Amino acid sequence: MQSGKRARCDTCGFLADQCICQWIPALSTRLKILVLQDPKEAQHAKNTVSFLSLGLPSVECISTANHDAMIQVFRQIDPAKWRLVFPSDSAESIESISADTASEIEGLILLDATWRKAKRLYFTEPLLHAFGAVCFSQPPEGQYSIRKSPSAESLSTLEACAYAIEQVTGENMQPLREFMVAAQEWQWRRQPLSHRHLD
Repeated sequence: MQSGKRARCDTCGFLADQCICQWIPALSTRLKILVLQDPKEAQHAKNTVSFLSLGLPSVECISTANHDAMIQVFRQIDPAKWRLVFPSDSAESIESISADTASEIEGLILLDATWRKAKRLYFTEPLLHAFGAVCFSQPPEGQYSIRKSPSAESLSTLEACAYAIEQVTGENMQPLREFMVAAQEWQWRRQPLSHRHLD
């Protein structure tokens, strides 16, 4: 460790005084999860993908700036057996998917970006259009209270992933949400409420 650098936890990767290892749940899912992440989101202190990757270690995250990596991953998966979590005009309500269809789904793709950038990525990236899209018609109330959302129905990437997994597989992802809430409260415990929504 270089002189002057603040110590980080080797397990969760956060600063030692922000370590969240005690809350990390032991979870798994039969689904493969792919997160396409905007580069700026990766640097955002309030981003939830780091929590998601700790709670579900099988999650694969690729920067949208690395187009070659995106192409390589998409070549290895069957679009007929994957779904893109995005409210496109043709998106199917995830709550209405039949049990037979759900059993055939192997993986989910999520876009981790601001709503504006997620829309831009969807409309400018032809690779995504090979996948059937799913949206939420009855999403739970979001619990990620430290970051502004465009609407009350908006969910963080972690929450969207947890809900989508539950709808497709029936697996209980509530421990993932509880982990997120505990971790965010711990890491922002010294911040005044007025700072929590500054993006």
